[in-house]
Amino acid sequence: MTSYKQACGALLALSLMSSTAFAADSVRLRLDWSWWAGQTPMILAEEKGFYDEVDLDVDIVQGQGSKTTTMVVGENADPIGHANLSTVAQSISAGVPITAVAGWWQQGPISLICTDPNIKTPADVKGKRIGSTPTGSDGQILPAFLMANGLELTDISLVNMPGDAKFAGIASGQLDCISGDDYFYGPQLKAQGKEVSILKYADWGVTNLGFGIVVNSDYLSQNPEIVKRFLAATRKGLEYTLANKDEAVEIFLKVSGNTQPAEFHRGVLDAYEASLHTKGTEGKPIGWMAASDWESMNETLAQFGSMTGKKEAAAYFSNDQLPQ
Repeated sequence: MTSYKQACGALLALSLMSSTAFAADSVRLRLDWSWWAGQTPMILAEEKGFYDEVDLDVDIVQGQGSKTTTMVVGENADPIGHANLSTVAQSISAGVPITAVAGWWQQGPISLICTDPNIKTPADVKGKRIGSTPTGSDGQILPAFLMANGLELTDISLVNMPGDAKFAGIASGQLDCISGDDYFYGPQLKAQGKEVSILKYADWGVTNLGFGIVVNSDYLSQNPEIVKRFLAATRKGLEYTLANKDEAVEIFLKVSGNTQPAEFHRGVLDAYEASLHTKGTEGKPIGWMAASDWESMNETLAQFGSMTGKKEAAAYFSNDQLPQ
């Protein structure tokens, strides 16, 4: 009997050791903002079990703007974040200990969206009421857009507001323009019968990268394999999203509770697919970033924006954790 008990005890201990050895690693992901369709790849990776496949238990948390996300990740409160890369660059230059490890949406969509069809050049925004979000990516790059085109903040009537208040402000006529992502606001305003004029910042001297993944630098050095697994599963989610957009939108709507039409979110995913690469990353794996893009963006932000402490491009990003 004693031998039997000992054998059972050994089997139990072995079972516990085995379950512990294969327990999923927990990680908390901080998004850039509240739910929007550009976050669908991560939602799909969770809902389709892609994170489970690489032994990750991912807790996806909504954000309050890319700037806030970079601060939270820098403090290692949430070790991984999804954020606008122009904002990431500003934060790294300011000393926040984070590293960009993937650039998914590489062609930056930030623009000035106006409901005055006579606004055709930056000079036309003088005296206009412009809504912007200080904690968001648009608030970080708007000053660079103005300065690059011979304007200052004092040349406009700047209205700082939460990101979710901008659309209502411009739709109601309280604002002339808003600083934000063209694919998001333009179609909604046109659907309301508004005449829309869009000044894309990249077309007016402000190089900017779009959205990607950022990691706390200490966490990255201590847990490179977790980051590699996270990126592999997230890229699988991105590829599945773009190959199955209708299903992806259906899952996004179920998870987020968003009430906008499915066609609108499908349009966001179409814009996403068209923005996966810059000229510097064509032919490279999805997520791979070019030093030339970071250098060009940072030069713009240092010359025309509020970036101080500009570093060499290699200090901002790493492609080492991306699946090949």
